[in-house]
Amino acid sequence: MRTLAALSLVALMTTACATTTPPAGGGGVIAGPEWKLEDLLGGGIIDRSNVTLTLGPGGQASGSGGCNRFFGSWSVKGSALTLGKMGSTMMACDPALMNQEGKFLRSLETATTYAFTPDGALVITTTEGPLKFRKD
Repeated sequence: MRTLAALSLVALMTTACATTTPPAGGGGVIAGPEWKLEDLLGGGIIDRSNVTLTLGPGGQASGSGGCNRFFGSWSVKGSALTLGKMGSTMMACDPALMNQEGKFLRSLETATTYAFTPDGALVITTTEGPLKFRKD
């Protein structure tokens, strides 16, 4: 019985570690730090718009779209990344910032994979295009 319990614990720990082991590239851990958006779908971002993403423990995602705070769920298996439907506050901002925020949130919801560049940037691939982040 003890052997079965020990094997179950090892399997659980291995699974937990697999959720944070980075894919090939510059290395790093996806969960924990606040990631600051550097590039949105290959088109840059509005200067000083402060778009962030934090992938927290327990599968909770949160951040700032530049105008509103957002929240949702996330999961990872290997380099496959899934983010759920994002909810957000409803503040009004400059139309250009609102447009950027909408693109960002819609693209997050279509995430498929992630990788790290050799210099440590996080790139999330979505069906809309890439999202590139740096640790804040």
